Amino acid sequence: MSSEQRFFVAPSAIENGTVRFSREQAHQMAAVLRLAAGAQVVALDNSGWEYRVKLSRVGGGEAVGSVTARSLVNTEPRTKITLYVGLIRGPKLEVVLQKCTELGVVAFVPVVSQRCVVGQADELSPSRLDRWQRILVEAAEQSGRGKLPILHPAVPFEQACDGVRGLSLLLWEGESEASLRAALRSPSRGAFSLNLFVGPEGGFTPHEAERARASGIAPVTLGPRILRAETASIAAVSAILFAQNDLG
Repeated sequence: MSSEQRFFVAPSAIENGTVRFSREQAHQMAAVLRLAAGAQVVALDNSGWEYRVKLSRVGGGEAVGSVTARSLVNTEPRTKITLYVGLIRGPKLEVVLQKCTELGVVAFVPVVSQRCVVGQADELSPSRLDRWQRILVEAAEQSGRGKLPILHPAVPFEQACDGVRGLSLLLWEGESEASLRAALRSPSRGAFSLNLFVGPEGGFTPHEAERARASGIAPVTLGPRILRAETASIAAVSAILFAQNDLG
């Protein structure tokens, strides 16, 4: 992968072969990365295109450059995973957002379930949501993604169940027979869109597992060991992408 710095920009920032970066990006280029005129960077418009850019001006709160090449990004996985992640303590959830973005998750839906132990009002404050969005952007830039994952508003568990369509799986330590491996070998294995539910600390309750079944969401197990919530998300996403030939 190229070592050039990557920056997501608004499509409107690219006009007539010129790219104008945001003030925050200009500050990062000048003060953190120590880039100067003549340096090469990559701009991404979040539609799957990337632009090689030669900087002509960096400093004074602005960064401007000229497009030297344009190409489609080929790093997005075919398998589109939407991760319905139970609200867990802030630092742990940030790890999930970061690592699963790097792996290729296309959307995140925070879920409020019975065993969530965080204070909902605090965790879903505008400043916290802004921080989560920045984590997604930085992880997508670092890992060479061509599109940013979508961060959906938080929803109650039952509402999340009602809203899913297509192949949907729920990791549950109470399931002892149906494995993730078996679910991915089912006739729906070839599906390239998948919803994955992972619970908070303490997991999902038996009632929630039955509620999921009623909505067509299949509870599955990752095996005999009990994984932390953040570990389960990363492990399951990795396993799914590997099974679908989107990893390794």
